[in-house]
Amino acid sequence: MAKNKYYYYDEQSFSFVELKPKRSRLIKQGGILFLIALVMAGFLTYGVDRVVGTPEELALIHENAVLQDQLNTVRQKMSDFSAQLDALSQSDQELYRTILQADPIPEDVRQVGVGGTEAYNEFNGFSPSTSELLRETASQLDQLERQMNLQNESYRDLANLAEKRSDWLAQMPAILPAEGPLVSGHGQRFHPILRINRMHHGIDILVPRGTPVHSSGDGVILEAGRNSGFGKYVKIKHPVTGYTTVYAHLSDIPTEIVQGRQIKRGEKIGYSGNTGLSAAPHLHYEVRGTDGRSVNPIYFFLPNMTPEQYREMFAEVEATESSLD
Repeated sequence: MAKNKYYYYDEQSFSFVELKPKRSRLIKQGGILFLIALVMAGFLTYGVDRVVGTPEELALIHENAVLQDQLNTVRQKMSDFSAQLDALSQSDQELYRTILQADPIPEDVRQVGVGGTEAYNEFNGFSPSTSELLRETASQLDQLERQMNLQNESYRDLANLAEKRSDWLAQMPAILPAEGPLVSGHGQRFHPILRINRMHHGIDILVPRGTPVHSSGDGVILEAGRNSGFGKYVKIKHPVTGYTTVYAHLSDIPTEIVQGRQIKRGEKIGYSGNTGLSAAPHLHYEVRGTDGRSVNPIYFFLPNMTPEQYREMFAEVEATESSLD
């Protein structure tokens, strides 16, 4: 196709003359066109690269998205675990520590605070969204770890308390040491042999001579011997509770019942009798506190009877004016 030609009218020659572009103008126009083409090429290359990216970049973008989704899933699971630990902590406070009579964990300790905003500066170099996600995840993980450590420590303490509580219950002098009626109570009583009113430090259980006598709680034999007042007697220390029990006027003490021997509740420690300052065969039984003073044994046991029967028994024992020893 023929190149277009341009003409202009020359008034001097009264004719149309073909227009010839100047060389400099051609160079200038060509340079401008080249510069425009170069800018457009660069823009297109940069834009396509930004929009599409290389296969490696596309793979990294996909991997980053998957990792962020996974981190969000982990955060949700950690939130669920934290809620479960909170529920366990609530049971710890309201149930287990109440049953075991343990002091509650202080609220400031139970909240187990985390570090400040500067605790995770290593994430500052990432993009704002990634940095925030990593900070929240790390903070949540630290909080969860603190909760777990606190709860584990609490359960260890409760296990120790439960073991001690179990020992305490086992050592409490909680049963009658012999089967028989109570004929004299704790307090001022007339002594049938000395013929005076004096403090009766225990209770008297009326039983025939040779009736088995049992320990009223777990403990260790403190003494097993004889003296002028008690006759043959056994003392048992219940160290966890701090109490000591005394079983007096026995007719016989088995050879294995010796000082330092461990004893269980209900284990036979001797046989009732009438030795020492005793007016008739019976068992004199005492409970002494940590200060060595006697306390009323009737407060420590409740035989198989109704509350009304117990009140009647208590009134009858309190009404007695004399003892058998």
